[in-house]
Amino acid sequence: MKTIFKLSYALAVSVLLWTAAAGQSLKELPKSWTYAVEINGVLCGYSEANLTTIEKDGKELLRVNDEAVVKQRALGGNVELTIKNIALIDPNTELPVFVEQRFKTTAEVYSSVRFNNGVAYFTSVEGGETREIQLPDDVILENTISFPHLMKDFILGNEKEKDYLVFDSQKGEIITKTYTRLGEEELELAGTTFNTCILEELNKKQGVTTKLWLDEKSSYPVKINVSKREIYLADNSVKNKIQTVEIDNLLFAQVNKNIANVHDISFMKIEATVQSGGEWITEESLNFPGQKFEGTVTNNLIEGVFEIEKQHYDGKNAPAFPPHFTDESLTKYLEPESLIESDHPVLIKEAKRITGNSKDSWEAAVELSKWVGENIMGILPGGTSAINTYNTRQGECGSHSRLLTAFCRAVGIPARLSIGCMYISFKGGCFYQHAWTEVYMGEAGWKAVDATAHEFDFVDAGHIRLGEATSFNPKEMKLLEYKMGNGELAANVPEEWQKYLGKYLHEQRNSTFEIRFQNGSLEIEIPGGQVLSLNPPDENEVLYPKMTRQLNFSFITDIYGNIAKMKLEQGVPLGKKFEQDSIGSEVPEDLKLLVGNYWLAPAQADFKVFYQNGILKINDPLANQVIELPEQNSAGLWNDELGKTKVEFVKNEAGEVIQMMIYKNVILTKLKGVSHEIQSTSLQN
Repeated sequence: MKTIFKLSYALAVSVLLWTAAAGQSLKELPKSWTYAVEINGVLCGYSEANLTTIEKDGKELLRVNDEAVVKQRALGGNVELTIKNIALIDPNTELPVFVEQRFKTTAEVYSSVRFNNGVAYFTSVEGGETREIQLPDDVILENTISFPHLMKDFILGNEKEKDYLVFDSQKGEIITKTYTRLGEEELELAGTTFNTCILEELNKKQGVTTKLWLDEKSSYPVKINVSKREIYLADNSVKNKIQTVEIDNLLFAQVNKNIANVHDISFMKIEATVQSGGEWITEESLNFPGQKFEGTVTNNLIEGVFEIEKQHYDGKNAPAFPPHFTDESLTKYLEPESLIESDHPVLIKEAKRITGNSKDSWEAAVELSKWVGENIMGILPGGTSAINTYNTRQGECGSHSRLLTAFCRAVGIPARLSIGCMYISFKGGCFYQHAWTEVYMGEAGWKAVDATAHEFDFVDAGHIRLGEATSFNPKEMKLLEYKMGNGELAANVPEEWQKYLGKYLHEQRNSTFEIRFQNGSLEIEIPGGQVLSLNPPDENEVLYPKMTRQLNFSFITDIYGNIAKMKLEQGVPLGKKFEQDSIGSEVPEDLKLLVGNYWLAPAQADFKVFYQNGILKINDPLANQVIELPEQNSAGLWNDELGKTKVEFVKNEAGEVIQMMIYKNVILTKLKGVSHEIQSTSLQN
């Protein structure tokens, strides 16, 4: 899944907008104020700001400090977004002198801009160098507390609709915003009555529509609505009332058709109504080889029918490796950018090592895709940036895709993110927000791969591409038709697989797992509605899901050779924190790398590995217990005394421990006397 940073960006850029009335002194504004943040009607965040006066370089300036906190939960993982802004404003001109912004989840995005004599000096953390942007005379500089242009034109004036050139201080670029007057409304907020002018703001760069309620006396927005997020003026008590909001319903669109063997989907026809943001979308931009769209796009509201074909490239006429491209349009896909640090020496070295024996650019791209898919654990929240994903060895789909993009760029292969949605067998079958990677293969054009889904040299027909920086906010989706494979999949289960079929009881939870055969492969239904397609059994008769290596299923036979039990093993990754407490002298030298704190991101929990009384131990805060690891087996794994838990400490190429994998085993009993329906392959809905 794509990172929550992208999901929350539309909220973040509009959390704090305080404006002064035309002719009103900024010094007369309140010294502090608070906004509440609701998502889907749940109070899940707040923002607070304060206004002070400072002296800098002999000049009096206004300093605005604001901070926002939003608590979200997706796919069972907690994601806390924090936003911190600083603005220095000239009270005489009401123009910003300096603006600094920080967005943080598991990684931080930083930008700052300094204004002087019609030039913006923009710096971001990924670029390092400062860019100079010449500002047109009519550009609007939004400074978070003063928007006299809206007061003049819409509240005091009679404008119904107007375009403005606006400098985006977070991106460092000039964009166009269109404002449309919608009407008036009286609002009661924070114990005060406001008569408001309602405006609709359309950001034509990102395709984001925002609704603003501006106080007619002062023009500051007392209420903001954007993408099912509502921000409104409140009192300070909201800080103690916020709770975590589940946002799965913002990311998922159920279609009520469960297809476990996602990799083999060769065709899909989907009727969709989707609101997107992040970049401007047109009907033309939604059509390209492998994807056909018929319908309309109005201010990024997509309404129509998609026909998707499985995309697989055989490497024919792939560019040499290392490649050499002279097309200037590819330059931006070879350079580092926000969260894609392709110039990082560690990533360059690793990408060159992985691709050392590649005969052409396609083989190199596939090798990099395999490395990312097989070495980065899926987790939400995850690494976010490419280098952080590499260091922690974990991340969601956006993290996987950014790391693969950075790897490819590091060895000269143009690469970019492809963002939209993907079909998965979750909640009875649904589409969810997703990101994957596209690599440029010369005359063959852009080719898609999905390391997160273990589709190392292809993408299945369940992928709908909306753009390179888009968001997926579904209103309704219907699966009209689908096809599997080439239409020649086996309709009956192979004889050697029949022994696995059946239901398996998890006695502690009184729940049942079922292995069955459908669409040409084995699949397992997990309690809760998720169905995973399984690879054929390996040489040890272990079954792994096609889309993850963090689960596996092995079998225990009775004295007659019949399967009696199934062992479910699940691997849970925890990233090691770089800042560690001092290590005592009693810790043996070979264990010093292992002790320390490990972070389980979805649960926001800190696990501590320590050495005591001659034994390595783990403090598990979730179970409120200490796990003892008395011995290490021949495979390098640490076992607890009861054999229920195995622990692996993962090292990087420098020999540093970067991750702890905890493998939990559960034994399930195969139920006898249960008939197994062998389902035939369905080629369409």
